[in-house]
Amino acid sequence: MAKLNVEIIHPQNAEVNLILSQMERKYAHRKLTSETIDEMEREAARLIRRLITTKVTFVK
Repeated sequence: MAKLNVEIIHPQNAEVNLILSQMERKYAHRKLTSETIDEMEREAARLIRRLITTKVTFVK
């Protein structure tokens, strides 16, 4: 029976730290309101999701 094998490759800590430091610089001049925090959380989640790699292979 054939099946698909899924491998999820997580990003390196250095890549995540780079994104977080870029965001800290981007939002450094803004006041820390609940709207700003929500925006930062959404952007961080979106950028980190883009770093996650999925590899799917067909196995006989």
